[in-house]
Amino acid sequence: MIAGLLVPALAAALIGHGSSEAAVAAPAPVSPASSATQRGVELSATIPSLFIENEPFVVSLEVAVTGDSAVDLPAWMLTPAAWSASRKALLRRPKKASVPLQPGQVLTVTLDLAPLIMERFSSPTDFSLAVEGKKGTKQDVIWLGAPEAEIDYTTLSGKLLEDYQVVLFTSGGPIWVELWPDVAPNHVQNFLDLCSSGFYEGSVFHRVIPGFMAQAGRSKDGTPAPRKVKAEFNSRRHVAGVLSAARLGNDMDSAESEFFIVHRTSPHLDQTYSAFGQVLSGMEAVEAIVDTVEKNDRLLEKLKKGGVQIDERRPEVAMALHDPFPVQTIQKAVVVLATKSRPKKK
Repeated sequence: MIAGLLVPALAAALIGHGSSEAAVAAPAPVSPASSATQRGVELSATIPSLFIENEPFVVSLEVAVTGDSAVDLPAWMLTPAAWSASRKALLRRPKKASVPLQPGQVLTVTLDLAPLIMERFSSPTDFSLAVEGKKGTKQDVIWLGAPEAEIDYTTLSGKLLEDYQVVLFTSGGPIWVELWPDVAPNHVQNFLDLCSSGFYEGSVFHRVIPGFMAQAGRSKDGTPAPRKVKAEFNSRRHVAGVLSAARLGNDMDSAESEFFIVHRTSPHLDQTYSAFGQVLSGMEAVEAIVDTVEKNDRLLEKLKKGGVQIDERRPEVAMALHDPFPVQTIQKAVVVLATKSRPKKK
């Protein structure tokens, strides 16, 4: 992408509704454009599948000129007016202003649509979002509400704990999880408390084993967890996407803040580790985190072929192989109100 600046009038139109990066070449003759989907222009959009109250809702639109002629792009395509929520435009679409684009030029606009989405709907509701005039960009979005502030999750009973879920914003992408207070109420209490207090912000995925699990949960600054949680072994199976509590060796009651997400079904963990939740959406983020370690394995094989002697039985070697590169983190953990909505199966 060629970096550049939007024309002043267009930049002013974007103030308060997001940010943009655009490439605008020197003025040249352009062909009139009746719509943004004219011949020689390709659009691609990135749209989150979750809308979380009080959190940014960031979308992006890439415009690429693929033909041999310059085009005149409607200026509203670079503003929130390009987006429709449940078939209704978020802003008016003036038809006069335009932006000239040259052959081969690529322009990307990134916007936070959260304020406009909140204005668009009178009450929380799932909705669809799409780019005007572009088939295939429609994304069904699930609305997740924000709980009341200052809730002490450690005092809630199992039934009340059912009202909450969690979204983990990770290096690999967002991971939305439901929790199982019916089988592990103390672990759910602990997890919700740590998430809401910011304990997990910056926590690193420090142990990732492809085909097994991805583990995180240590505080960024080394602050010790506020409590230990006794084991709550249960009948839930450790299938892909299950959240379970890590512990110290054979000390069954030593779970604190660390947890792992199962990568592939691991029956040897059943009823020996405390499973307390399940990924609802975001296994692609887990796969992205695991992939960073699979590259370590490929590097190891390359070193071995080169005659380098590496003993995988040595703890420091094993640890290095399970340490993602680049570093994978939990940037933020957000408690949300539980919903019966579920992602549509593709």
